[in-house]
Amino acid sequence: MISPTSVVLLSFALLGTLLAGAVVSDLRARRVSNALNLGVLVAGVVVSVFTLGVADGARQVLSGVGVALLIWFPMFALRLMGAGDVKLMTASAAWLGWQGTLVASLATGIFGGLLGAFWLLRSHGAVSALHTMATAVRAPWIMKLRPYEARDRVPYALAIAAGVATAWWITVGSALRTAHP
Repeated sequence: MISPTSVVLLSFALLGTLLAGAVVSDLRARRVSNALNLGVLVAGVVVSVFTLGVADGARQVLSGVGVALLIWFPMFALRLMGAGDVKLMTASAAWLGWQGTLVASLATGIFGGLLGAFWLLRSHGAVSALHTMATAVRAPWIMKLRPYEARDRVPYALAIAAGVATAWWITVGSALRTAHP
């Protein structure tokens, strides 16, 4: 029989590996494939059902996915975020449940802000970056009017991966560690 601690570590390793694949894909091609997002979703369903049982696992998956869609789909609809990123967060929510998805969304926003600032500084220099950030604060609707090339887009899967991993460890991992000391 596998120990509960091993289940927690193996689950986290699987999630980390899948998220790392998404990050690499986003860094290389500025997209996260549907196949990879489906893999994250299926693995999340399997792990949730295996660790929590069918009823609680299904509840965790459905609540997480529902909350993720409520939070992240409007970002796609407003063209603030790519579909692959929204699908990655939604698929990852199958691992997290609704509470973990809320934590992941907050953490992803924080990591995304830091990543965006870094990316802007790296791509455009300090003066241009400060001007762009000031414009984003004063009139964010203007930001989508500027055409950006794919190479200028922030690989947001990195922020999502950091936010999801943080949330999983805080919420799901903590609950599994507590339930199975």
